[in-house]
Amino acid sequence: MKYNRSKNIFVDANVVVDYLLHRKHHTKNAESFFEYASQKRFIVLYVSSFTFAIAYHRMQQEEDVPHKIALGLLEKLWHKVRCISVDGAIIQQAMKSGFDDYEDAVQYGCVQRMPGCDVIISRDAKGFELSSIPVMTPRLFLKIF
Repeated sequence: MKYNRSKNIFVDANVVVDYLLHRKHHTKNAESFFEYASQKRFIVLYVSSFTFAIAYHRMQQEEDVPHKIALGLLEKLWHKVRCISVDGAIIQQAMKSGFDDYEDAVQYGCVQRMPGCDVIISRDAKGFELSSIPVMTPRLFLKIF
């Protein structure tokens, strides 16, 4: 399959956390997705800056990952993605967005700042019901591509 432009993909925090924490039942799909994306030059992955804080918090709270190891995992992620900053405008927009899940509203605010987002990868498509951009699980994405 040949593309004439990059495929810009936004990765939701839940997929990143699955990948970093090797969450039961979700690790295989998240790891396969990140591995596939890293092998394809035409795929550019984006995450929100908020995702790094969410991932660190979950590593500390759910898995008691030591600080230095958690930072090492975030550094590994940093080299795989491009980061979209969350600012005051995104925070305000998220509050008024109509999304039922505030975290997803913040993530979607970042999606809207991306250069031509093609797809959102999330385990929770319901969180993005108001999205005008297609939402897929890592597994569905890998099936299609």
